[in-house]
Amino acid sequence: MALANHPIKSLYFMVVGVPQSLTITMVSYMGKLRIAVGTEKGYIDPPKFKSSIENAFEMILKAAHETV
Repeated sequence: MALANHPIKSLYFMVVGVPQSLTITMVSYMGKLRIAVGTEKGYIDPPKFKSSIENAFEMILKAAHETV
């Protein structure tokens, strides 16, 4: 796939300018899952959000490995 004659390896999709305080978009393309998060300024504490996402990912990964 190319955009303006430049090859692209992956892409993100995000709706901007919407009135929601939190927007999460997920796109799966060429075997890769991309997740984009947009928030209203001051709505989420970035370090706490990052830590929560990392913890959730570790829990999901551990659960997935236990079922295999």
